[in-house]
Amino acid sequence: MTELLRDRFKNIMLVDDDSDDRDLFFEAIAFVSPTAKVETKRDGEELMDHLSKTHSLPDVIFLDLNMPRKNGKECLAEIMADGRLNTIPVVIYTTSLNPTDIHETFNQGACRFFRKPNSFEDLKELLNILLMSDNIGLNERNRENYVLIRQLKFA
Repeated sequence: MTELLRDRFKNIMLVDDDSDDRDLFFEAIAFVSPTAKVETKRDGEELMDHLSKTHSLPDVIFLDLNMPRKNGKECLAEIMADGRLNTIPVVIYTTSLNPTDIHETFNQGACRFFRKPNSFEDLKELLNILLMSDNIGLNERNRENYVLIRQLKFA
């Protein structure tokens, strides 16, 4: 069953302007899903330009909120308004736990709000929970399990 779940998310898009966060994410995904292909964009404009031109859409998008040129909320709104893109699960991947950010991104259609953990081990464990677990993974969207926090519980 784990292999089947892992296969659902072979093409991962990470949008984050912080190169250290991108590197850490790459390393963690290599442990969690070694066959996954991770593509990165440095900001929302790069992401939206790429999505408008590609025929091969990602299986999931990890989207930082605070980026130059076009922020995560702007990207999320564009993705959800586009019939070709709005079925892609979007995970907000940020340092924020601002209630306004959580509320707005849920209402905009993101499937999870994933707070960036402080340690590599926590990141691996959270990614494993998110990408490999059928009951709390990306297949259902509801307020009860929207926010994934470092303590490995949902708020």
